[in-house]
Amino acid sequence: MSESSTVAPVSRPVPGETQTEVRLSAPSVYALPLHTLRLAGRCILPLVMWYSAGQLVRFGLLVGGTELSHGSMRDLRLALTMLVFIVMVMAFLVVSAGMFYSLRGSLSEIRARRADGDEDERFTATLGRVIIPFVALYLAWGWHLDDVRDFLDMDIQRQADEKGALGAFYNLATGDNVDTARALTDLNFTTTLTIMAVAFLGGYLFVLWHERNESPFAALAAAFCNLAVFYYGAQVVASRADWVGERLAWTWWSDFLEQLQVHVPVLSVLGELVDAVRPYAWDALVLPAAWLTVAILMYGAYAEDAQGVIKGTRLEGVATQTSTMLNQRTHSMTRRSLTRFAGRWADWVPLLHTVRLTIRGGAPLFGYFALCFVGLQVGRDYAWRGLVYLIGSDHPRLYLNVFLVPMNVALGLVFTVLTTCLLAATFDIAAGAERRRRATQTSEEPAGDQTGDTVSRRTGEPGPARARRRSRSATAAAPPGRPLAPEPN
Repeated sequence: MSESSTVAPVSRPVPGETQTEVRLSAPSVYALPLHTLRLAGRCILPLVMWYSAGQLVRFGLLVGGTELSHGSMRDLRLALTMLVFIVMVMAFLVVSAGMFYSLRGSLSEIRARRADGDEDERFTATLGRVIIPFVALYLAWGWHLDDVRDFLDMDIQRQADEKGALGAFYNLATGDNVDTARALTDLNFTTTLTIMAVAFLGGYLFVLWHERNESPFAALAAAFCNLAVFYYGAQVVASRADWVGERLAWTWWSDFLEQLQVHVPVLSVLGELVDAVRPYAWDALVLPAAWLTVAILMYGAYAEDAQGVIKGTRLEGVATQTSTMLNQRTHSMTRRSLTRFAGRWADWVPLLHTVRLTIRGGAPLFGYFALCFVGLQVGRDYAWRGLVYLIGSDHPRLYLNVFLVPMNVALGLVFTVLTTCLLAATFDIAAGAERRRRATQTSEEPAGDQTGDTVSRRTGEPGPARARRRSRSATAAAPPGRPLAPEPN
């Protein structure tokens, strides 16, 4: 199957003429694996550099955090350990964004934007635009659990190497418990609550700063504060779990659910069915869709307001009527208050736009993408098992680490590079489909809208001229800023 079996017209300025038509290749849906490999081959060097730098930073912060969590002044150490952990999470997000950014020059959609005259977005501007919704996705989809697990595993391994397998959890001299793998759960309640409150206030102020000036630093600081609120807040909830469990309301609710399952057996059967299907549906559909949302956000295919999301749908007319009614029947101060209240939830609006773009790409595209995504995960697991089988298990632990650690890094590199390229290739195909759809709509508009008076280059006299509409991308980033409610005429 040819990789560039479809083409999309793109207009770009040419010296001496108003505009000219250029045909750029757009990848086919069924060329997704080939397009993925092509991106990996073209950008392998920057992808490897980003991944290697991220792994070095991650390993250094893991070792530093686990080393910091043990010793005197435990409350201060644990508070600083959590900060180190949050920095590690931020580094992971920045490296992921950098790997996506390094693929921009090889995407057909980005080349089409350049042909349209759009300038390339700087990495700092891109990172400032996507880091806040990226953090929202990171926390909402449970990706933080992998980082927590890696941190605890590193602490257990380091303590076991120093004190032995039993000494990592029990003091062999006194029999007391050791604080291994408890750096993220033993924080003092008062200290944790204070830090969470400060982070919440700081996040609110940084978001306001970002809304006014679109500062990349403000976006990074707001994302850091959001992570701090989540992790310290989770510790606050965990430290008071016993107190919540003893409350009368919680006890009544638990008893009510138990009685409901006894008297309504259908609920129990449905719950077991959902529990059986959910892991497969999550790994095969939800997780790929979440990562695809990150890729589409990274390349600017989003709208800053709800009007961009519902444009062209049936909801657009309802929204227009509602807006007109509000302008006629409400005070301007009321409208501004409602807009600012809704603005606190506007970070989720881009996600709806990405879902819409993916749906317009077609069911074959998403199904093929999900199949390739899951295939990469399964292939990684089988590759790991095969390599471990070749090495064998009848070796000392230190001998195994000499092979397992480099093998783990190599497999992680291959899997991460291919997954990143797969996500970028899927965006490229979806954006190409959206560009062709827009170009088709433009060509089918009435002729009366495509004519106008201009000056003829041959005679120098006014006369009708053919309109040359530019097929600009519908997936380019919207102008920054949150829109305010329109004032009445």
